[in-house]
Amino acid sequence: MDNSGEKDDIQVPESKKNEFSGFLKTLSTFTGDIYSLTCPSFLLSGVSTLEYGQYWADYPEYFAAISQPADELERAVAVLRWYISTLYGSFASRKDKDKIEKKPFNPILGEQFLARWEDRNGSGETILSSEQVSHHPPISAVYLENQKAGVSANGHTGQKSSFKATAARIDVIQVGHVIVRMRDHPEKYLITLPSLQILGLWRGAPYVELSGTSVIQSNNYNILIEFSGKGWLSGDKHTFNGVVRKNGSKEQLYVATGTWSGKSNLENCRTNEKTIFLDIQSSQRAVPIIAPEEDQNALESRKLWKYVSQAIDSGDFATASKLKGEIEQRQRDKVKNGEETILQYFDWVEDDQVFLNLNNLINNKYQIEEKYREKGSWVFKKLSFEQ
Repeated sequence: MDNSGEKDDIQVPESKKNEFSGFLKTLSTFTGDIYSLTCPSFLLSGVSTLEYGQYWADYPEYFAAISQPADELERAVAVLRWYISTLYGSFASRKDKDKIEKKPFNPILGEQFLARWEDRNGSGETILSSEQVSHHPPISAVYLENQKAGVSANGHTGQKSSFKATAARIDVIQVGHVIVRMRDHPEKYLITLPSLQILGLWRGAPYVELSGTSVIQSNNYNILIEFSGKGWLSGDKHTFNGVVRKNGSKEQLYVATGTWSGKSNLENCRTNEKTIFLDIQSSQRAVPIIAPEEDQNALESRKLWKYVSQAIDSGDFATASKLKGEIEQRQRDKVKNGEETILQYFDWVEDDQVFLNLNNLINNKYQIEEKYREKGSWVFKKLSFEQ
């Protein structure tokens, strides 16, 4: 049974088949990171990748709830619930009417996306600050904070992509991590990022599937999350299994299972009690509040890409490509002329001890050297709740 509600017989519109076919031929002979490839115009979305940070607060009440339990184990489960609640928006919510996953713009260096969410069910206001801190390789830094709840999440993410011709899929390694802090509790949580696969290419209906593992590691608890998707003969799309254990113990304390795009359950392994963990499809995602265009600076995503987005939305892909190319050329010229981009929100912290200490607690079995060889973090300049 496929709980995603997506059909597998979607086809590329006839008028776009030649363009898409050419793209697939290019992919089949390309080697290296496909980040630099030009995507077919009809597969472009009207947003910047930097805006994806907003999905961290699709359910701000879950983010605020992290600090509420008095028991540390329950706070660890709350971190898991918030993390899983971010995945649908991040990886499965942006399809158009044809249910085709669209490619976002590559942000320019120094680009910014700022948003906030009003109080929801007493959770307090949540504020997001995100910035493109590197262009080659592309890396976005994100900071989410709720002062009332005393919770913050600081992280960065980048992607390394390759095409697997034999499997007709794009494999994406997500580089980066997230660290959750609290004002009123001492522990911190390191969240590592899963790999992605972009499937459905030959059918012309690309969609994202998570694969591999994520780890949520705190000073005292380890949560291993394993992702899987629909196979040739069985299985559901977007499934996960998350197991909560005490550091160094094999005993399962909690197990969360289900689909990250739909329903999931939580089992308390000590009492055998089972409860609903999340029900994404039945929950109302919060809407971010973004400043009016006249109050935005020139580097904010909505203002920067405004006319490109308008051209894409109207189906004028020639104009969209022209305007997009002009923005990217200005970026290249700036680099060529040696102009420095001064970041407004984030600093690179080499040998970040918070990251290194938590990362060292993770079983090496779940660490991929390519992903976790980094030693530093992009840290918000006005970081709260540091201890």
